[in-house]
Amino acid sequence: MARDYLQRFNRALEQGLAKDVFDNLRNFLMCALLFAAGTDALHDSRQLFLGLFVSSLAGWGLIGLAAVLTLLNIWDGLHKLARLKRHLLLQAVGCLVYVLLALRVVEIVWNFRSH
Repeated sequence: MARDYLQRFNRALEQGLAKDVFDNLRNFLMCALLFAAGTDALHDSRQLFLGLFVSSLAGWGLIGLAAVLTLLNIWDGLHKLARLKRHLLLQAVGCLVYVLLALRVVEIVWNFRSH
């Protein structure tokens, strides 16, 4: 029983599971960082780019970019999970964990920036 699970896990690793997980995690962290930077820019009223833009415009731009990239990353992860058994349960749990982790990472970045 445990041997079968270990063999399946090894096959998944050979097919690129570790690379997919780390790529998704890297993209997740990058999106959370962009979102945190965008929200931080909203609190600041400096002029950017030689006075052409106010920081709120740059903040909303970063938030928009982070939202699009986050949705793309989630879509990619859900698409890859759809190939597995019990994919609906994995997709639901994956989405919930993704959203909770994203909120927590943004809070951590905000706290880090405030100190």
